[in-house]
Amino acid sequence: MRIKLIIAVEANDPMRKNDPFMPSSLPLIAGSAPDHDYRFVDLLWEDDVGYDEPVDLVGISVRYTAQYRAYEIADRFRAKGIPVILGGPHVSAAPFEAIAHADAVAVGEGETIWPVILADAAAKNLKSFYVCSPAKFDGKGREVYQTFSYPDLAKDIPVPLRKPYRKSYVFNTTFASRGCPIGCDFCSVPGFFGKVTRTRPIDKVVKEISQFKGYYYILDDTVFGRPSTYDYYLSLYNEIAKLPQGIFRKRYWIGQANLDAASDPKGRDVIRRARDAGLLYVAVGMESVDPDVLASSGALVKQGTIDPAEALDKMRENIRFIQNEGIVISGWFVVGYPSDTAQTYSKTLAFCQDMNILPAIFPVGAMPGTPLYDKLLATHGLSAGSKFANVLHPTITTADISRGMAETLAIGYSLRSNLRRTFFHAKRFTTDKIHKTIFTAVLQSKIKSGINIIGDNFY
Repeated sequence: MRIKLIIAVEANDPMRKNDPFMPSSLPLIAGSAPDHDYRFVDLLWEDDVGYDEPVDLVGISVRYTAQYRAYEIADRFRAKGIPVILGGPHVSAAPFEAIAHADAVAVGEGETIWPVILADAAAKNLKSFYVCSPAKFDGKGREVYQTFSYPDLAKDIPVPLRKPYRKSYVFNTTFASRGCPIGCDFCSVPGFFGKVTRTRPIDKVVKEISQFKGYYYILDDTVFGRPSTYDYYLSLYNEIAKLPQGIFRKRYWIGQANLDAASDPKGRDVIRRARDAGLLYVAVGMESVDPDVLASSGALVKQGTIDPAEALDKMRENIRFIQNEGIVISGWFVVGYPSDTAQTYSKTLAFCQDMNILPAIFPVGAMPGTPLYDKLLATHGLSAGSKFANVLHPTITTADISRGMAETLAIGYSLRSNLRRTFFHAKRFTTDKIHKTIFTAVLQSKIKSGINIIGDNFY
């Protein structure tokens, strides 16, 4: 079949023409059934959907906040008689909303259900829902195909088919694990990927990375792992470190992480080996500088403690360890829980400035499919006024949010702050100091730009 796979994005998405990462979803889906003629459309970068191109089937991956654009695209293709499959995080959380705009909806991870969808499409016998989840899915009278186990990462994950992309990305992408046992109330990962961490065979991950020519991004929920996976990551990074380096471009990479590994002796070994394997930078979901918010949201354990009274001290200790190993950190925070006030923006920024971490401070948003969303929906705590900040707060106003985000940019990314952080890290780089220092300077500029764009498109 001739298949068009589309990443749906709103026209005013803040990351349009600004996202350097190759999306991994389409290559993995295509790789699970490679014997077809695929065409990828990444609307983060492309403008033309290509409605008039001859295709037999359209699959659309729906980002959060992009559902209306996805539905519009789906409706236009279906009006032409072309079957449409919708999948991705949003429709997995709202499948009955999505089915009104699709011939079939894929719920959950797609590698094991995509070949089934294509077989049914070829036979003109599509079911309404194709589900990958251990929890039984009620189709409410519609036909359902369901596999009751998550993909086995040792045998069900294909070689990604990246060639249909027409764009070159700054960062290639791969992953070594899926799932998270923590269960923060704002996070969709446990609902989508499960609460047990699954790992890919190390040799397959390393083989994939060996084919990358420049920077890459490991998409794991935390590249420092959890206690149950420390041995896995130690072995993985040991093997990555053995890969030959290019003369002019090193095999440097980035990821997202938690702070708790720095509280554990073996976790500290993982951090050191990750650095030796080329880790330059981690985005860390620190979430809040209020211990009560950390405890109530479930994010406390990510900081490396279960005692709210020592949360901030433990965060500082763990941040400093990671930085002293030559790894740059950005701290990602949300403001808008009940105990927060308008002054929480300034308090959070002061913490970031004191610790020389790159600040990313946003109003809290509740995504469909998360415990926070379900809770606020039941208690009428959701606002329809913003795509990104949909949590009602009794005292924090729109003006407070605007001031807080503006302050983050004006102070947190002033020339003085950027230079101070750059020199702070330059002193801690022990190898390839020039490259890493330049990377740090450019990184700050890119994150500032991203925050600025998000701020301009917030409401």
